[in-house]
Amino acid sequence: MDCPRTFCRNVQANVLPLVDLPNAFTPLSGDVNAVLKVKGFGISKMKFEIWNRWGQKLFETADQQQGWNGTYQGIVQPMDVYMYTLSVEFFDGSKVIRKGDITLIR
Repeated sequence: MDCPRTFCRNVQANVLPLVDLPNAFTPLSGDVNAVLKVKGFGISKMKFEIWNRWGQKLFETADQQQGWNGTYQGIVQPMDVYMYTLSVEFFDGSKVIRKGDITLIR
């Protein structure tokens, strides 16, 4: 039997942009949930901001690799619910704005 060892074929795949953000995290726990990060695919630009219940901005980044570790100016923040806004632009030009809350668990 004479079979080829390699087979090549062009395949078209539709890849949809995606963004995800956990709704809770556990800073200083030492596990994967210790830092709150935006996760996604196809993100070209983003702005991620977090505020406490009094409207004080505690964290801001435009870098998807940078996350919030639950501190503000080096001070560990209390267990509480924090508000966020997340503005994302994907490589295909589509945009998403999300607003919500995140629970910091100790």
